[in-house]
Amino acid sequence: MSDVNRRDAVKMAAGLAICAVGLGTQNAQGEQSALPAAPPTTDSELRSAQASPEIFMFEEQVTFKIDGDGRSRPLYFTSARDERGETAIIQVPSSSLRIFRADAGRDAFTRQGGIYWKFREADGKIQFKKPGALVMVVRDADDTVRCYSLAYDLRC
Repeated sequence: MSDVNRRDAVKMAAGLAICAVGLGTQNAQGEQSALPAAPPTTDSELRSAQASPEIFMFEEQVTFKIDGDGRSRPLYFTSARDERGETAIIQVPSSSLRIFRADAGRDAFTRQGGIYWKFREADGKIQFKKPGALVMVVRDADDTVRCYSLAYDLRC
């Protein structure tokens, strides 16, 4: 038996992988079918909203005021998910806008459409009707926070 170096072994393994993908799988009747596609790992609705917010409309609005000086510290939304569906903390500085997905799997409150936020030592929460909503947060310079749940604008 001849010696195989690492480079040749990698080439052979890659060739076998390409072969396996090309062959697909056979079902019980012997029919050829493609390998099952992996589920998407990104939140396409969230990506669309971040790239083109003009194609969305507001479903609900929740407004609250935080006690700050208008420029010093960021507001944090602690029950959010990022584009990959992973838990995230969204930082919202003064006079800015952020779009994120609400985390509907954290506890009973978030499963009912709730979202938690934190500013300095103050903790708070807001609630939308739809759990896991797509949320746009607008924080004004006077520390008024407007939260909107978003939906695709399908109007003509």
